[in-house]
Amino acid sequence: MAVAVLINSSRGDSSSSCSLKKHDMSELAPVSNRTKVSPVALVAGLSILVFGIDFWLQDSRQIHVSGSTPLGGALNGVATDRGGCFDALAGEICTVLVCMIVPAACVRIQRGNLAKRSRLKAAQRGSCGGKLAGANRASGCNARALTPPGERLLSRASMHSPVALEDRSSSGESSKGGGSPYALAKWNAAIAAAVRTDDQEKAERLLEDIKSAGLRPDAASFNPIIHACAKRGDIAAAEAWHGKMRSAGVEPNTISYNIMMDACVKADGADAAERWLEKMFEPGAPAANEVSFATVIHARAKLGHLVQAEKWLDKMIASGIEPNIVSYNSLIYGCGKKGDLDGAERWMAAIERRGLAPRVTTYTAVVDACAKCGDVDRAEKWMERMLASGIEPNVVSHSAMIDACSKAGNAERARHWHQVMLDRGVQPNAHSFSAVISACAKAHDVAAALQHLELMDEWKVPADVVVFSSVLDACAKVGDADRARAVFDLMRARGVRPNVVAYASLARSYAHRGNWEEVEDIAQDMQASGLRMNDYFLYAQLVAYSNARPRRESARAEQAFRDACAAGVQPNKHVLSALTRAVGRFRCQGLIKELEVPHGGMQKVSTALRRPRRMPPSPGSSPKTLASLGESMCTN
Repeated sequence: MAVAVLINSSRGDSSSSCSLKKHDMSELAPVSNRTKVSPVALVAGLSILVFGIDFWLQDSRQIHVSGSTPLGGALNGVATDRGGCFDALAGEICTVLVCMIVPAACVRIQRGNLAKRSRLKAAQRGSCGGKLAGANRASGCNARALTPPGERLLSRASMHSPVALEDRSSSGESSKGGGSPYALAKWNAAIAAAVRTDDQEKAERLLEDIKSAGLRPDAASFNPIIHACAKRGDIAAAEAWHGKMRSAGVEPNTISYNIMMDACVKADGADAAERWLEKMFEPGAPAANEVSFATVIHARAKLGHLVQAEKWLDKMIASGIEPNIVSYNSLIYGCGKKGDLDGAERWMAAIERRGLAPRVTTYTAVVDACAKCGDVDRAEKWMERMLASGIEPNVVSHSAMIDACSKAGNAERARHWHQVMLDRGVQPNAHSFSAVISACAKAHDVAAALQHLELMDEWKVPADVVVFSSVLDACAKVGDADRARAVFDLMRARGVRPNVVAYASLARSYAHRGNWEEVEDIAQDMQASGLRMNDYFLYAQLVAYSNARPRRESARAEQAFRDACAAGVQPNKHVLSALTRAVGRFRCQGLIKELEVPHGGMQKVSTALRRPRRMPPSPGSSPKTLASLGESMCTN
């Protein structure tokens, strides 16, 4: 058998470094292999030997029964029972044939597989074929020149990546420009690998080297670079590479357009995403798929544009593309964002009519819609339906359920569902603890908030600044400054950097007591840490001045308000209400006119003054249980 192999002809013809020669397989095989016994012959010999021994043993048993000599018994057996002997002989022959044919077939199949692997490896090395072979012979390039430098030993995982699979599917186009499609696949895999390591310069250099190697890049060559630009939010660069692809004579495929739409969605550019999708309906453009439509639907639903999102869903169905569950999840999420719980349930009914299987994210989106509306009963109903359908709620589902209870001010149900999550073995996270602690804070239950903060240590969940701020808010609502200071010190001891909300919550704990000196120290500490005052902290500071005893600190309140407005703080109605109580209504109106406070400051003052004032608790009015809770946790 003759095979074609590429050998280096530098020993013979110096004018070309790449030549095609034919060699007989026997000449290529090593000398030691020629003396080896064929596996088929070995198996056949063993089978014949077993046949002979087995036949002899059967005759021996017949002879032993008759009591004659071996030779005489065999002759008597042949004469007396010739028919039975021939039947046994035929059975033995069939057994031998089966024992010979089956191993021979296995060996034959194994050799065929080895031959296919050898031919595949030869092709992957970039063997010179077609029109490029003659050019390579003339220019003196060998087959390894088609493989990118430093990328000849790519891992098998990169060869099976989505980009590599796409390259193999588009091998027909690349072969038209000359060269092996497997060579281009290796180049594309190298580009994708460079992008995964955030080395875009190398990816761009490899793309240019493809042309130098005599290959024609395809869409899979450009898509990883476009995706890298889109991933870092550089839409302009992604569009520029999209144009370079066309300039190189490469038509973008569906993935190219989907990458651009996804980049626009991440930048909240729903209009731009729609323009890219509309381009796919132009003549000669690739056809849009379910991912294309789902991306634009998500873009509109994310912004609460439910009418536009539903319009694209209808167009998707009209185009003959069956919507997937992701599209409906986006619509349910959009309804929840707008507080349209009925709309979310309507889309759940549409999912069931289409025969789609809701996922855990689908049910979670409905529960989240209930949470935003504060409807605990309907949220619990959808949690029960999720369990009845055999879907186990995850930590996001339970967190949404706890959020619903917190929104409704039902701390008891929030703690119940948090305990249900722990009993089911679902690993909690910082958000789930933050949700239940927030519910405890709204219920002025500092004891439960501290208990859940301590429970985080048992579950090895690190508390972040949001969790600590929720605990501080619980302390501020009851005016427990001592607990608030202990929690604030614990947060710093664990290396969590406080934000302005944490500082403001701590200040509010002292503000209800009228301890404006401590509030001013907290303000200086906050500014020293590089944080700027906002309206939330300004409110706490003005409340401290208004609650000062034996008299209000009106002058300090006015100066703090002036400094905050000069720093660019926009006072809201709560700030103006606190200012009015600190300096008086007429002086507050004068400051608003003098400082030109925007957004209808006078109306905000009137609205705030019409509301009943909630008196802050006195230092001695806290429940007795507060003195004995959280001692060990706050002192660690």
